[in-house]
Amino acid sequence: MKTFDQYPIIWSAAAGLLLGLSFPPFDVFIALFPAFGILLYLAQNTDSFRRAMYLTFPGVLVWNIVASYWLMFATISGGIAAILANSVIMTLPLAIGGQFIRKNWNSMLTASLVAGAWVGYEFLHFRWDLAWPWLIAGNAMANYPQLIQYVSVSGVLGVSFWILSVSTLITLLLRDQLSVLNNLRKMVYVIVWFFALPVMSLWMYFTTDFESQTSIPVVVVQPNYDSYLPNAGYPDVDTPLRELIAITDSAMTFGTRFVFWPENAVQADIHGTTTRYPSVRMIEAARFWNTTLVTGATWYHYYDKDGAIPPYSRYTSTGDPYNIFNAALAYYPDQRIETYEKANLVPIVERLPFYGFLSTLPGVQWIRWMGYGKGSEVVNFSSDGISSPALICYDSVFPDWVRKHVKKGADFIAVITNDGWWGDTSGHTQHFDFARIRAVETHRTVVRSANNGISGMILANGKVAAKTEYWTRTALNLEVPLHTKITLYTRYGDWIGWLSLFFVIAGMLTLIDF
Repeated sequence: MKTFDQYPIIWSAAAGLLLGLSFPPFDVFIALFPAFGILLYLAQNTDSFRRAMYLTFPGVLVWNIVASYWLMFATISGGIAAILANSVIMTLPLAIGGQFIRKNWNSMLTASLVAGAWVGYEFLHFRWDLAWPWLIAGNAMANYPQLIQYVSVSGVLGVSFWILSVSTLITLLLRDQLSVLNNLRKMVYVIVWFFALPVMSLWMYFTTDFESQTSIPVVVVQPNYDSYLPNAGYPDVDTPLRELIAITDSAMTFGTRFVFWPENAVQADIHGTTTRYPSVRMIEAARFWNTTLVTGATWYHYYDKDGAIPPYSRYTSTGDPYNIFNAALAYYPDQRIETYEKANLVPIVERLPFYGFLSTLPGVQWIRWMGYGKGSEVVNFSSDGISSPALICYDSVFPDWVRKHVKKGADFIAVITNDGWWGDTSGHTQHFDFARIRAVETHRTVVRSANNGISGMILANGKVAAKTEYWTRTALNLEVPLHTKITLYTRYGDWIGWLSLFFVIAGMLTLIDF
């Protein structure tokens, strides 16, 4: 492949453009396969691990820019840093995959090892302080739920495995100048494996019973506040709260079981008591509507001095321990308040990565800013025996975290978010679309309340049942189907990630010259 050898950087950048176009809102998922094929070809066409990273870096950088440029709308420096850091990390599994291809093993074994290297990277990327799982390869197929129904078994990592294994077989075709017969054999491998899982998925889509025997009325509110203005542009914190109540009241019907307001909906900070503003106002509203009201807010959690105090807590001037959380709070008609403290925090924007470690290093005691406190508890809110989490923004792109709430008994999934930080960009579109995968993985209806949009409802098979326009003020009254089925993915989680790690580590041992 002479042109690949002469212009590797151009080919790498072209592959990155194809990868960017494969993601929402473009959705050209078929571009994934030649794109990864090109990058893997470049990675295997050198015996230097460092050069493999160098040759694939332009591709993953272009991919990150095209698909996640909107990060810079929230913070330019933070967005640039995130794009560059993520691009460097993504070259590692490609370079490892290139080394596997160079071994000239059996085609299917090679494809499995290369796919395992990529899936192992994605699996680990979910699980550290710099987690950025937005560009999981399988996310590119979010708007083709008919073709990925098998995520109810494998999770989204299964889609990534399929994409990379098909792409590896394409790479072997690009690399090998073999007889027509041998090339034909490899082409058969590609064609059979390319169609196998989508055909199985279509069969699952049309034969699985997605009908629900029960449903409940739920109201989701999209207040359309400007997050960049103090108090959302209002002269005080009470006016937007009164507007929220009025918007909600216009959509309420008899028997509404839940009301969901978005992340950051309440402009006033909320402290741990039911008798202080604004909690007293929301308790009154929950009692009047006789429903469970769930809202996003900044939550001050005060700890008992004599009880268990989490590490890295803050302290008041009088020495009382507390933490500040990006939280969801449920207000019940019986005046109870229940809280969920966001567990998956955006690196740097919401929490300083590796804060615990950094703050203990000698000479860096100046580090005092840690951002929000990090929650760890799986919480489902309830209404007359029906339960749902209120996953906050970034939470919803962590499939293993979502499925834990379903495993604990959630009858449907609610996501409350504020995507207005990114403006009218691809970010809010992608965030809504990725929720379609969560619906299929868990066989649960997903409802979304987004500050500026997109709010709506996604059925258990991934079909969009309701969807708002961006940057509009509205409230939806939704009849939400309930499900009780526990999928294999819900039960066992990211088993394919663990299996990939084991398999790849074994393969990497063969690359080491002891």
